[in-house]
Amino acid sequence: MEEIILDISNKTLEELKKASKLPYPLYYKNVFNSILQERGLLEELNPKILCIAPDLNEEILTKTMESIKTIFSLSEDIRKNIKNLKPENIEDLKKNIERNLDLIQGELDLLDNDVEDAYHQLLIDPLTKVYNKRALKQDLNTILSKGKDKNLDLVIAVIDIDNFKKVNEKYGHLIGDFVLIKVIEIVRKNIRKENYIYRYEGDKFVIVFNRSTLELAENSVKRVLYKVFNKKLKYKDNLIHVSLSAGITQHKRGDNFETIIKRVLEALTLAKLEKNSYKIKD
Repeated sequence: MEEIILDISNKTLEELKKASKLPYPLYYKNVFNSILQERGLLEELNPKILCIAPDLNEEILTKTMESIKTIFSLSEDIRKNIKNLKPENIEDLKKNIERNLDLIQGELDLLDNDVEDAYHQLLIDPLTKVYNKRALKQDLNTILSKGKDKNLDLVIAVIDIDNFKKVNEKYGHLIGDFVLIKVIEIVRKNIRKENYIYRYEGDKFVIVFNRSTLELAENSVKRVLYKVFNKKLKYKDNLIHVSLSAGITQHKRGDNFETIIKRVLEALTLAKLEKNSYKIKD
């Protein structure tokens, strides 16, 4: 592992030098993570390396611990008051317990919100702000559980930026990240809101068309490919032109996560032979 980290670290410094950027922590982290994504190592090494953000945001963890400590302290206060109870203090004790219970409920509400925020972070790709592979597995497994004995109105597409490695080699990973962000913005604008985008790995993104026909999904994919191909992305003095390839497949009765993803990736492989095209795998 040490050799892998050293190799990626050296590559990161080369990329920053190419982009005329100093190795400030944020720049370094972004480029380092991009190289990990490109090599398919991000999930394998996370969180073993320090420059990868932990699964749970430290601020949320701190707030959670503070809430738990407060709840424990209030509970201890109630326990001590009950232990030292005297007949003449019953009314005061009731008021104290009611006040503390209100405070505990308030802390529990805050804790619930913090846990919700933390859970949301676990499912979002930090760069593109779309859902990540973990979320894809979770969502698809939920949908597919209903399709063991019947065909579902479900279509899956995977899109991939053609020659994205060359973009990174020519412009550097910082601009490569910019391209990813801009491409996903175009994708968002050209699919329906009820269709979800997930970063599968590197520059591969899965679109889940739930409650959709193959024809509707195909039209959406064609529109996305056309829009990206005809859009020049401007980064400072650089005009960058990219295209997409896509694979599409429709749900079959009994599909599980592995079978439907395998099929759509096979369709993508065929499309990549032509570039700026899509293929459908039955």
